[in-house]
Amino acid sequence: MARIYRTALVVTFLAVGSLGVCVMVDGGPDTCQTDFCCVDCESAAVARVIDGDTLLVGRRFRRDQRVRLYGVDAPERGERCAAEATSRLRELAGDSVRLQSGPRAEDVYERRLYYLFTDSGDSIDELLVREGLGRAWTRDGQHRESLVKLERQSRNAGIGCLW
Repeated sequence: MARIYRTALVVTFLAVGSLGVCVMVDGGPDTCQTDFCCVDCESAAVARVIDGDTLLVGRRFRRDQRVRLYGVDAPERGERCAAEATSRLRELAGDSVRLQSGPRAEDVYERRLYYLFTDSGDSIDELLVREGLGRAWTRDGQHRESLVKLERQSRNAGIGCLW
């Protein structure tokens, strides 16, 4: 009987986890609109958006940190779609973002690497890729598969200014 219970518990856990279920924020309605979300991740104030995949965040009792989106490679200044990606990141980030660590803490430029989420828990990485404003990072990361799939879909549909 205990074995059946354990199996049912594992199956239920896997089913709920695979649905990308979001946790309610402040007891309000479920507002997550992305496949992966994080409503209880650490929050950080946005000091400044640098470009479409990099920003400065203020951490409590620390100086501002340069943060790079873990799952997205956005166009650099002067490249096609750079202004649109930067503008959209600024809009999505607002005054604060939620941070989720990936397998690596920093990139080669010593920027902190995080998946970023809006205050309501929506994945900023996912939205930028889905909207054709950034390419999926393909080397590593826990959300790599989802982001690569979304990039393929937005590319095939001609969504955004990258394709």
